[in-house]
Amino acid sequence: MVMVLFDMKVPDMLEKGMIAIPKRATTVILLKEQCPRGFEVFLLKRNEKSAFMGGSFVYPGGGVDKNDRNSEIFPYCRGISFDEASKILGVSIPREEGFAYWIAGIRELFEEAGILFAYNSNGEIISIDSPGVRHRFQHYRDLLLKGQATLINIVREERLMLALDQLHHYAHWITPVARAIRFDTHFFLARYPAGQEAAFDYREATDSVWIAPEKALEKNVDGTVILSPPTLKTLEELSQFQTIDELLASSQGRDVSAILPILTDVSGETLIIFPWDEEYEKFKTDEAIRHTNYVRPSACPDKTTRLILKKGRWLPYIKTVSNE
Repeated sequence: MVMVLFDMKVPDMLEKGMIAIPKRATTVILLKEQCPRGFEVFLLKRNEKSAFMGGSFVYPGGGVDKNDRNSEIFPYCRGISFDEASKILGVSIPREEGFAYWIAGIRELFEEAGILFAYNSNGEIISIDSPGVRHRFQHYRDLLLKGQATLINIVREERLMLALDQLHHYAHWITPVARAIRFDTHFFLARYPAGQEAAFDYREATDSVWIAPEKALEKNVDGTVILSPPTLKTLEELSQFQTIDELLASSQGRDVSAILPILTDVSGETLIIFPWDEEYEKFKTDEAIRHTNYVRPSACPDKTTRLILKKGRWLPYIKTVSNE
């Protein structure tokens, strides 16, 4: 039986409290050059006790909070304007709300990975590699995690400007309506800054890894690096690029549409169906689907159309053209 309700319009279901309202969130895909060629991404292993994607490897990120929308921090931002942010996101929300996605991305990356995209007085991305500076910024990070400081406090104290232009909008994912906890998440690409070191926070994350996209996909299949669905699908896309420059160039002017997968059960299997799957519309309108045929496991350079949950991990499949 399909786990998504489509006999009512989604806005009506939201109003009646039948499905959870997605919380605004942001995620940053941190990229590092790999010698002699290629690149790696930084993944965090979410705490097993986490209510959302516990035990999965994900990119750093989290919810947009009220301090990210606080007008006091706007003068400490550089690189994009309110209007540019709204245009890039392509959504009809107050322009301050759009701006907050970039600020939240910078804050979450600092909290969860210890990386801070901020310009110093010379217009350079700050370096945190000397012992004294590293200790000072670790203290700031601890205060943020404990809720005893805000990003505004840090940029004022250090006379910094948040480097919003270092985050490049890449994707927009919305958690399936069948989930009790849902997020409306914008994904950003960012090149790993020199003079800083990524490290997990030992709270929301219990491990981290720098890994090439194709290697992460392989390890998900063998069960050593379990990927969340959006992480898996974006890694599949990233694996098609040879360099960070090539990837960033492709993201310029990219048409980013919201991706709303369908979460469903068919014949005792749990599936996630992506919008480009041949049967996506069928699953939206038919709650009595009992089986689905003509699927095969996918591997690079395939474009995965659905995921199937097997032994606690999501595995990629393709719905092939059928004669049904």
